Amino acid sequence: MTLIDKEKNNSFDVLIVSGARPELLKATLDSFEKNLFSNIEINDCYINIDPFEGGIEHINKCEILCNNYFKNVYANKPTSPQFTKAVQWLWSKPQTEWALSIEDDWLLSRKVEKEEIFSAMKSKVMQISFMTKEKMWKFRSYYHYKPNRRKIFGIDIGRGLDRNRPIFTTSPSFIKSTFAKRCSQLMTPSLDPEKQLNKINQPLSEYTSQYRNHFIGSRKDHVAIDIGRDHRAKKGITKQVIDGQSFWHTNK
Repeated sequence: MTLIDKEKNNSFDVLIVSGARPELLKATLDSFEKNLFSNIEINDCYINIDPFEGGIEHINKCEILCNNYFKNVYANKPTSPQFTKAVQWLWSKPQTEWALSIEDDWLLSRKVEKEEIFSAMKSKVMQISFMTKEKMWKFRSYYHYKPNRRKIFGIDIGRGLDRNRPIFTTSPSFIKSTFAKRCSQLMTPSLDPEKQLNKINQPLSEYTSQYRNHFIGSRKDHVAIDIGRDHRAKKGITKQVIDGQSFWHTNK
């Protein structure tokens, strides 16, 4: 399929993991509208709004806010926050061939061109993720693999990549909808979604290990900026992962 064919055949549903944080969500959507939405064809929006950092008023504001950016908005509003269930619900929903999966606390540092997206849709690529500084990526590869130590005859010759262990993410990315739906079916709700995509859920990690995650950006080109960390630090909110489960704590 040529680049032009891919362009013609692809619009993107947008999947949003959100807390009850309309100010953060607006900053994220403004950034994506400026740097991405204007370059591609956007379809429907699916948003999961957890009662995290806000109540029903803030949840409703988030849903109303999305109507300013999308023609059709489908909102899931659980009564208690649960990150993995949010990802499962969202990843089961897209109707387009590829979807854009984002969270409510990321900005884009630059424009993302459609050529970058469509040219990354290669064989076995099921996710196209935005490079971030948090990945601490030191390699030239445009595919996300687990770093390891390379050895020849038992001698350590430095850092390398385990090409048998591709890494997948819940951070901002484009994701093939068939892949997302299968991942949502295999996820265990009690485990952190990103951790189980890559290791602690054996059936899921065996499934994802067959495919690839291609970067937009590079080790020196950080495309997405995490604004959630500073926000949580100001509010004294910290995250711990214990035995594969995520726990949030308020220190103030």
